[in-house]
Amino acid sequence: MGSFGQSVLRFIQLATLGATLGLVAGAASAQESVKVGVLLIDSGPLAGLKESQTNAVNLAIEHVNAAGGVMGKKLEADFITYPGTPDTAVDGATRAIQKNGAVFITGMDTSAVSPALAAKLPALKALMLEVFAQADGLTGKGCSTNLFRVNVSDSIIMGAVKDFLKTQGVKKWDILAVDYAAGRDAADKFKTLVAGLGGSVGKVLFAPSGTADFGAKISELGNDPAEGLFVTIFGSDAINLAKQQQQFGLFKKYKMVLGNSFVIPQVLPAMGESVLGVYQPLGFVPGFPGAKAEAFVKAWKEKYNGQLPPYTAADQYAAIELMAASLNKAKSTDVNALRSALEGLKATTVLGDVEIRAGDHQTIRPMAINQIVAGSDGKPTYEIKKIEAGSDIIPAVDPACKM
Repeated sequence: MGSFGQSVLRFIQLATLGATLGLVAGAASAQESVKVGVLLIDSGPLAGLKESQTNAVNLAIEHVNAAGGVMGKKLEADFITYPGTPDTAVDGATRAIQKNGAVFITGMDTSAVSPALAAKLPALKALMLEVFAQADGLTGKGCSTNLFRVNVSDSIIMGAVKDFLKTQGVKKWDILAVDYAAGRDAADKFKTLVAGLGGSVGKVLFAPSGTADFGAKISELGNDPAEGLFVTIFGSDAINLAKQQQQFGLFKKYKMVLGNSFVIPQVLPAMGESVLGVYQPLGFVPGFPGAKAEAFVKAWKEKYNGQLPPYTAADQYAAIELMAASLNKAKSTDVNALRSALEGLKATTVLGDVEIRAGDHQTIRPMAINQIVAGSDGKPTYEIKKIEAGSDIIPAVDPACKM
């Protein structure tokens, strides 16, 4: 072979070697992180929570990676936005897993979206850590081998309320709820709860979603009110109700007003003093006991301009903590190994000491019963009245759950 031929051969060999090294480097790079698919709703009534959920994921991953990551690798978020429908959620999860290599799915969804995701997870060979949907069915008849719930269910909320009300001496209740499935389901559960405590329910009123004027409802409730009022009204409707009832002093006519997702952190500033005295159960508020909870609130305030984290952000942060714990326990990204690591997993998180129950994949975790009071700055804030232990308020595993 002449010198020209040898030069060509050498060039081909070097090019081949370079391509091979490039492929190896690319593969190595792909293995340097473990990805988490994060679904974020970018339209509709939940879109306003997108920012806080994004912040929670970013802060949690920052802290996990600063502590050494998972299995010696970095944890990385793959954010996927979607409009909040089941089909677009499945499309987003599929893209995150099959195209972008995510091992876990988490983020924002509803009780209508989660069943569609749960049904798809086995085929996608990925796990989901639920932080939004509260419907009992997700850990009941509709439970899934690949879905784990970090947030509380409807029945856990009612369990916390029931335990608290045992000592409050309020026996007769009125109910005001939004007129769709979530409101009617909550009203039915509360009626059952009150009956179990030997009490009774008087007026049960429903208001359509989007109600601007609650005048008629306020007038009807104010005429011969019961001892307590249970309120399941959400979002901007909740703000309207709070401000309008203040004009007539409705809440002051009751011995106790108890909210169910009524006075949440995202609407409290707009409600102002109109909800002072209202009781509201939440899975997390600043002031939650524990070193991790205190550090979380401090870090959030420092990173996000003095803001306080809402309970939804704490749930999302805890989900990332549990993912990291399962990865380090399993020492693998294999779905079966991670599932085994999550089932029965006990960990100390920003929510406190928690355990993921193997029987239905529901996280056993504490809840706080709070009252809205004036803070040191004069602004309304949450004052923790009681922390309900997770083991005391979680119902037994639903026999309908078949893993």
